[in-house]
Amino acid sequence: MNVLTITTWDSSGEQFNGYLVHQELLRQGHQSDMAVMHKEKDDSTIHILGSRLARFFDRTVIKVVEELLGIRCLLPISGWSLLLKKYYRDSEIIHLQMIHGNPFFSLLLIPLIGRHHRIVWTLHDPWMLTGHCVHPLDCTRWRSGCGDCPDLARTFRIARDGTGLMWRLKARVIASSNPTIVVASRWMQEMVRKSPVFSHLPCHLIPFGIEGTFADKMTRPSARQSLGIPADATVIAFRYRGDAEPFKGVSYIEEALLKIRFDKPVYLLTIDQKGGMERLRDRYKVIELGWVEDRRTVIEALTAADLFLMPSVAEAFGMMAIESMACGTPVIVFEGTALPDVIHAPQGGIAVPRDAGALAGAIEMVLGDRELYESLVENGRRFVREEYSVEQYTQRHIDLYRQLTCEKEGAKQT
Repeated sequence: MNVLTITTWDSSGEQFNGYLVHQELLRQGHQSDMAVMHKEKDDSTIHILGSRLARFFDRTVIKVVEELLGIRCLLPISGWSLLLKKYYRDSEIIHLQMIHGNPFFSLLLIPLIGRHHRIVWTLHDPWMLTGHCVHPLDCTRWRSGCGDCPDLARTFRIARDGTGLMWRLKARVIASSNPTIVVASRWMQEMVRKSPVFSHLPCHLIPFGIEGTFADKMTRPSARQSLGIPADATVIAFRYRGDAEPFKGVSYIEEALLKIRFDKPVYLLTIDQKGGMERLRDRYKVIELGWVEDRRTVIEALTAADLFLMPSVAEAFGMMAIESMACGTPVIVFEGTALPDVIHAPQGGIAVPRDAGALAGAIEMVLGDRELYESLVENGRRFVREEYSVEQYTQRHIDLYRQLTCEKEGAKQT
């Protein structure tokens, strides 16, 4: 087989951007390449799209122009260089991964690609289903064509309402390229089923995976010692994004923690963004790790915690929830996203209604019930082993590629 993966980064987010599948394809003796906007790895099978000038133009001029016009991923020019590359012409399957987070790849390329290649497209979030937003939340306009958008600032800010146009253009792109869809959660699978643009396409459920040894060599005492946290403290961890990403539910965490009165020191351990949480600093000891790229630090943080809070109001999978379960740290999430099913609530984690009081009650319940706590730890680790191994993740993709290759060969013979 010969597979080309197109995505934004080669290394950042490698658990879900196709890099691990790329490595496994090469290990099994197949031909595999990646075409990316940002290349960090010294690997001859990973190629940068566009010239340095084209990528700069996309990041600056094109980004501003598209924002003013109310469109996204139509005008970038870096991706067009793909059509001149031998590795593209030789490939049998093109796998689209994360192509809309940064402007570099035009949707208008996809019908051209579909004329000569089988396209596999992993939908990491509902952006392609809508005319603008990454997460439609309670809005249902994406099911009938968008237009008259109630929130032009959601995730990707636009100056004018081009959502109806974008929805129709996306529909034409899909109709003329006929991709095979991959999603990581049943929640996303249901979103695809409800979409008038995507519902007719084959949709495969392939959950993301993590290495089986993700946290095997780390213990809670050693993790706490490394982070300077007392062994007998209560530690609550969560991802802090503040106003930059309100979908992560930080405001609910703050309200919930203000409602609880603990009888011993409590440390709040945050990952991603520093600053904020001023309302909590008088009551809790706060350790801010900031943006973490080192895998060992992530494992330390999640292992050191007694609980990991992920009360997202919009989530298409939730990788950190799985990583927390692998570290033996129970997870609490909100209902209404992919997370309750992903963590197998209530056996593998706790899901509560979208309410700060319900979140506070769940925190107190899990920390106060040792039998429940131990069952969540045991079940969480078991679910990770059984359903979220990197071996399953990579092999399911390779099996899908093989199936599509066989179908293509069969179509040629007939």
